[in-house]
Amino acid sequence: MNDWHDWHHQIEKRNYVVKRKKKGITARELLRVVFLLVPIMGTLTFHLWVRSEVTETGYKIQELSKREESLLKVRGKLVVREGVLQSHERINRVALSQLKMEPLRPEQILTTRFQHIAGDRSKMAMTPGNR
Repeated sequence: MNDWHDWHHQIEKRNYVVKRKKKGITARELLRVVFLLVPIMGTLTFHLWVRSEVTETGYKIQELSKREESLLKVRGKLVVREGVLQSHERINRVALSQLKMEPLRPEQILTTRFQHIAGDRSKMAMTPGNR
């Protein structure tokens, strides 16, 4: 017999088309791989970018917290210094020693006297006192 037969089932087996598999990948397979890898790579890239931004922001927050603490210390020192500079004793001492000022004599002191204006009591006139 020239034809090959399946003797068990009495069915003739024939190989009508024999296709050999090409070596390498086809354009369709390549596109499929690219379309699968691009979203994955994009997601990973986005994730790495977000993590680096979070880390960088954390470092900035830490640096600004240290700077805030330093500025609060400086502010505290300046408040104390302001109180010292505004003390009346210090102002008198500087006026007498550095500026060569003298205490006021009694005849240099001006007093004010308020005089009511007739009719309109909401207005008052200020006149110099006795000199």
